[in-house]
Amino acid sequence: MIKLLLKYTMYGVAVSSMFILIGLILLDLFWQDGFYSLTQDFAINIIGGLAISTVASMSGIVHEFDNLNSGLQAVIRTAIVLIVALPFALGLGWFSSASPIAIVIGIAVWLLIFAAAWLGFYLFGNLEVKKINAKIKAHDSKD
Repeated sequence: MIKLLLKYTMYGVAVSSMFILIGLILLDLFWQDGFYSLTQDFAINIIGGLAISTVASMSGIVHEFDNLNSGLQAVIRTAIVLIVALPFALGLGWFSSASPIAIVIGIAVWLLIFAAAWLGFYLFGNLEVKKINAKIKAHDSKD
């Protein structure tokens, strides 16, 4: 189990950290006071992003439990990440204000991005399954 956690962490931290960094830069450029506010607390923002991405990567262990269907696995993983990410985001000032509307909009945008990613994984998986089935069918027809 520890090896699996390390595997998920190593695979996911680099990629998700890159997305966190790009997200912070875009957030700063388009929704706050410009690039200066990000660079002031750059190290703290990166450490927060790394903490969130580490938890997001480690939560992939949920997919090793075959007794849970994939939809439930995605919901559990989303909940874990959201429960960890929201306090970090609030504490690091990633929301323009701590108003409930800003928080709800931030969560909604995050959920939309997460849903789009899962939809992409689902569609890609289905495409791969169709390719494999076509190869199997072609192989079977030769026999």
